Amino acid sequence: MQLRLKNNTFTLLEQKAIWWEEERTLLISDLHIGKITHFRKAGIAVPQQALEENFERLDTMMQGHDVKCIIFVGDLFHSDINEEWDRFCDWRNQYKEVNMILVLGNHDEFPLEKYKEICIVVYDKELRMGAFTFTHHPKPLMVKDEYVISGHIHPVVKLRGLANQRLKFPCFYFGEQQAILPSFGEFTGGYVIEVLDNDQVIAVVEDKLIRIQ
Repeated sequence: MQLRLKNNTFTLLEQKAIWWEEERTLLISDLHIGKITHFRKAGIAVPQQALEENFERLDTMMQGHDVKCIIFVGDLFHSDINEEWDRFCDWRNQYKEVNMILVLGNHDEFPLEKYKEICIVVYDKELRMGAFTFTHHPKPLMVKDEYVISGHIHPVVKLRGLANQRLKFPCFYFGEQQAILPSFGEFTGGYVIEVLDNDQVIAVVEDKLIRIQ
């Protein structure tokens, strides 16, 4: 599913990421590497396979596109360094030719040297590229002609199931001046987003994209 923003083409992916065609760039938010292991150590029953599913989806996108760059829109990592850091480093080394950028999120608390070790360029609050501003936290106010792409809130929508139950699904949100990406990582929760009349919302339902509005 494609959208045009500021004369650029953005393709929404069922892996809960966006492909920016003109820049050959993947946009990913809230991967939360380390969270699954953090939960398991705390006694929360999270299947270890969930971690590999994250990397399988990353590989699927890398193999399906001619990727020049990845922009992680915050919360790439979560909590303290654990064995998931090593798994991510191994994955990073498979794609040494790809530039990787991290706009710091509230969970990205590792020393800057750790990011430098694996060739990830870090921006503290925001990254500006052409007409677009990338920031982890959604902006309450935007300047004229600015389009913000953010994450953080893990947007979801409620849909009615076959048994008339209310189900939550991750979604992409596009407002007049701001987009909010769904959380890429598994087991990250979600916030039911408020939608205005002219907003666009696309849900990810069982690996399919469904336009809600």
